[in-house]
Amino acid sequence: MKTLSTLLAMLASAFLLADCSTPGLENRLSKLEAKQDSILKILASMQEKNDFVANRVGWRPAADTTPKVIPVGTSYSTGPEKAALTIVEFSDLQCPYCSQFAPTLDSLTRAHPNDVRVIYKNFPLSFHPQSRAAAAAAIAAGKQGKFFEFRYKVAPHYRDLKDSLYLAVAKDLGLNLDRFKKDMALTPDVSKILDEDVELGRRVGVEVTPTIFVNGRLAQDRSMEYFEQVLKKSKGG
Repeated sequence: MKTLSTLLAMLASAFLLADCSTPGLENRLSKLEAKQDSILKILASMQEKNDFVANRVGWRPAADTTPKVIPVGTSYSTGPEKAALTIVEFSDLQCPYCSQFAPTLDSLTRAHPNDVRVIYKNFPLSFHPQSRAAAAAAIAAGKQGKFFEFRYKVAPHYRDLKDSLYLAVAKDLGLNLDRFKKDMALTPDVSKILDEDVELGRRVGVEVTPTIFVNGRLAQDRSMEYFEQVLKKSKGG
């Protein structure tokens, strides 16, 4: 961006140094400036899109990888409190990338039930209209001890989030449906939980979902192999 801008500016300067009596010079310079502005706007737009996609896909983690203190609070968790590997996930149930990541976490906790702890933090994105309702439904399932089971069953259906889906999953999990219907309401108390998670996420640098912290540090990858390697190092292997 800066290099191209500099080159275009140098080109314009070269025209200015030419014989000012050259016919049509002023008109050509105006056209050159207009083209320069147009090119810079296009490049700026491309850069913004590239940055957004890179962040969403998780290929460009934030530079700040210093350890963060992330309190568990009222969040649901699975695995031992003093696990060798503690994973904090800031997630949105309507996010396709969160959906893709869910099976990895599920497999990891099943493979290492005594060594891995997962803490789920809500980070509903404003442009996902069903994310807050889905989060409320997951919290309702959590009140009956089935938060993660609900989350993993809902994950593949991120495109089809709605009350009928939540009820079907709750029934499949054997939940008390009358209680679930009551608890899945997006009440002020539930909204407060979601807002507090988002605020916490912002404080520790979360911008996109999923954002994963491993033992307090921002994860550099989201593959099973990556977590297995970190776990091995954490256990002194």
